[in-house]
Amino acid sequence: MTAPLSEYQVIQACQTLFGSEVDVGSGFLSYLQPEGLKSAYRKKAKETHPDLFTFHDPRVQKRQSELFRVVNEAYDIMRSYCERRDRAGVRTRACVRTAPTRSPHRAGSATKSFRVAEAGWLYRGVVPEHRHEIGRYLYYRGSIPYHVLLKALVWQMRQRPALGIIARRWGWLDDNHIHRILGFRGMPRLFGQRALHLGLLSSYQARILLAYQRTLQKKLGQYFVDRGYLLRDEVEQLAADLNQHNARFPYAAVADWRPS
Repeated sequence: MTAPLSEYQVIQACQTLFGSEVDVGSGFLSYLQPEGLKSAYRKKAKETHPDLFTFHDPRVQKRQSELFRVVNEAYDIMRSYCERRDRAGVRTRACVRTAPTRSPHRAGSATKSFRVAEAGWLYRGVVPEHRHEIGRYLYYRGSIPYHVLLKALVWQMRQRPALGIIARRWGWLDDNHIHRILGFRGMPRLFGQRALHLGLLSSYQARILLAYQRTLQKKLGQYFVDRGYLLRDEVEQLAADLNQHNARFPYAAVADWRPS
């Protein structure tokens, strides 16, 4: 049986996701909807993602990794709270007219684009018509929730050296180049895209760096298999489906690439 959540845990989790200035009372908690919770989580996850601090001081990297972990734990706590609240029949004003015999997830939970599952909210819309990496494809196929994808990406990211370290080792960038890239403000935000924008790497070099970096990390699908989100056969079938999907689209320019 899952351990009950304390009031302190819920308040701390809310303030982590929505800010310490939020008045976390019974009114706020009873009106809180999964869509609003997910939106707050995604905003915080983007702000604290360790990928944004790859070339910072190790102490900064450690701090950001801890903040990202806290944000994910806060989201897990609040998802659990909302699910228990709904099962217990605590409804927002928009759901008062719902018959009590209906599924607790139908009112204020299921939407046109998402459905609820034990692991979290699963996408159920149309897969966007462009190339995908395996992680994002699994999300768009409704196989994994978004917060699990984020955890998998962090797990994978921690196994690989940064692009700047590889490029410096190969003599393609020096310390001055790396400082220029890291000091660049505005878009694009990813290291390789910044290097392209500043003319410090060619498109060919960026492709080679990305391809080599990926050889140094474990396959993302292994994360979902090891943690029981998917069976190995399911991952293999979805990977085959992804290959068929991607075959319909040309490769994107490096400047347009996004992490999976």
